Amino acid sequence: MIHERAARRLLLCCKENGGLFIKFGQSIAVQSSLLPPPFRKELSVLYDNAPSVAVSEITPVIERGFPGRTLDDMFVDFSPEAVASASVAQVHTARLRSDPSQVVAVKVQKPEIKLQIGWDLFAFRACAHLIEYAFDVPIMWSVDEIERRLREELDFEREAGNSELAGRDLDTLADRWLRRVVYIPKVFWEATSREVLTTEWVDGTSLVHPQKLAVEGWSNKEIMQQMVALFAFQIFVAGNVHGDPHPGNILIRQNPNNAYWHEPQLVLLDHGLYVRESKLFRRQYAEFWRSAMIGNKQSMARIAESWGISDAGMFSSMVSLKPPILGGHHKANVDDAEKGESKRAYEQQMEVKRRTIAALRESSSLPPELVFVTRNMNIVRANNQSLGTPVNRVQILGQYAALGLRRMLIDEALSSDRRYSGARGVLPSRDTLLSRVAGVVAGEWSYVTFRLALWVAGAGMAVYGVWARIWSVVTGIPRIKDLDGVMDEAMRRAMEKKLGYQIDTSLFTA
Repeated sequence: MIHERAARRLLLCCKENGGLFIKFGQSIAVQSSLLPPPFRKELSVLYDNAPSVAVSEITPVIERGFPGRTLDDMFVDFSPEAVASASVAQVHTARLRSDPSQVVAVKVQKPEIKLQIGWDLFAFRACAHLIEYAFDVPIMWSVDEIERRLREELDFEREAGNSELAGRDLDTLADRWLRRVVYIPKVFWEATSREVLTTEWVDGTSLVHPQKLAVEGWSNKEIMQQMVALFAFQIFVAGNVHGDPHPGNILIRQNPNNAYWHEPQLVLLDHGLYVRESKLFRRQYAEFWRSAMIGNKQSMARIAESWGISDAGMFSSMVSLKPPILGGHHKANVDDAEKGESKRAYEQQMEVKRRTIAALRESSSLPPELVFVTRNMNIVRANNQSLGTPVNRVQILGQYAALGLRRMLIDEALSSDRRYSGARGVLPSRDTLLSRVAGVVAGEWSYVTFRLALWVAGAGMAVYGVWARIWSVVTGIPRIKDLDGVMDEAMRRAMEKKLGYQIDTSLFTA
């Protein structure tokens, strides 16, 4: 009851203030693993059902982007009510005047957003300053990049370009299966400006409504396989990454390429926030994943150091979502049990704080791509959990990391470009045939060992699943079915051990 009341109050605050407050509410809603369910339930309406404005208010926005043309000159059957509304824009259905048979989605920027965004960003920067001053937590290093990305979302011509780039990546780099199960709506440039984006209208069911997806008979496992594969492909193969894959930006429909059986097709929307990965970062990130899978701690440390992170242990904890290993722990004698344990608990908390602050200070030299790639992966993880965690994300991400690293190694071996060397960023030239052959062999060897490590990890999870099922039947304790669940449970137990009291998880399911 308390969570529901708090969630409703927060929802009302977001709706009344609009702009970045709606974006903030969306970010809270997607963190299903960190907050009680009522917050996700209440705030999920902000994905596509935020307050909208009347057509009379957005008509000047449309017409000023196309001098000499009116709304009626461009569209017919323009819907009087918005069919979706989010933080910076709302969407109406219409038909093109030039082709009345073509149904389109017209995304129009809200009139007040350009004025409001300045004040919202000012408030955001002020809050960041206050947090850094009051809690000695260095976060100002990220403010400029976040502001730049948020302002980019106001340029719908840029969004249209991102959309077409994502489509070209699928057409030219993706495998046949991924091209078939993912669709990106067509852009109509003749009706697109910096404040208006017109795309093909696609009927489908939003991921915001998992119950409706279940009624329609869609498989959560198929949906998540497509989603995780798409964003793993963008991260490790294409290098152009969607920065906001929350449920409101994903539709599911019957695959028009399949006339024989019920197969979902994922439709990706809202391409306003994209991250362009440098080739060096994409190579390092794929190598980091390979090193993590095969247990090469030296390579992981080298890559972390090249990103300006000296505490590889803390960085590894941040990436793997595991609590850090703390030093200085020893068993207490009976006589000083209470005092000693209390003192050690305090010292450990202070060590975590110190190392966390140090890691955040070093974050100023992190590749900017890493922040948004991590955001993408975190949102996809939350989407997976909201559907019951039907797939092993790590396996799928690892498969595309292996594929992307293999392609980069072989491309570098067969091209005349300079070659990346480890995490030091040295790019020596390569002119001989022997070195090219060696590069191809290195790429294939990297791929084989990477996939072997993934197979071993998958086999280990399968064995764990069988053991957990047997243990569940014998003891009656519900089994943890997935790697995310195993990691969350390990985190909970570690925190209970460190803090000295039991965490009541019922607070998050009440």
